[in-house]
Order: sequence, then structure tokens, then C-alpha cells
Amino acid sequence: MARRHYRAGDSIVLKQGILGSAQPLGPGSILSVLPAAQGFVHYRVRFQNENYERSIRQDDIDVLASPSSFSPIETQAIPENSKSSWINSDAIRTKR
Repeated sequence: MARRHYRAGDSIVLKQGILGSAQPLGPGSILSVLPAAQGFVHYRVRFQNENYERSIRQDDIDVLASPSSFSPIETQAIPENSKSSWINSDAIRTKR
């Protein structure tokens, strides 16, 4: 099954039991997409009835209850295992 990708502003629901007794109630809103780590995209999310943000992994999201805002064509265009870094090495300058 292809992974879904989400954007800032999308509404998501976590899988049951992911956070144990700290499971948030209701949907959450993605605030930003964080760089991939350990093969998973991470998201900064705020859930309703909470006044703080959480960092969650892509595989913690219930994809059946959380529709993606990307169309199928856009989803196919995004590489699953992109080797590019979020750091622009051309912009780094060092003293000689």
C-alpha cells in the first residue's frame, strides 16, 4: 500500500493505542512537515483540546480516517526514499 503524504493544514487521526493513556481525543491539524528521520516523515501536529504540539511519525497516522490533500498524481510524483537532504550544502561557507 502506498504511503499518503500530508500538508500543513490537513486534518489527521492517530491510530488507536499509539500513545497509550495519553491518546488525544479527536482529530489533529498538521502544522508543519518535518524532515524525514529513520525512513519516516515526521509531522508537527496540534490536536483539539490540547494547547501544545506533538511530533508524530507518518506511520502513526490512521490513513483510512485521515484523507490526504494530495491528488493521486501528486502522490506518485513524490519519491518514497528520497536521498536528498534538507540541508543545502551549497549554501554552507567555511573560513579558509
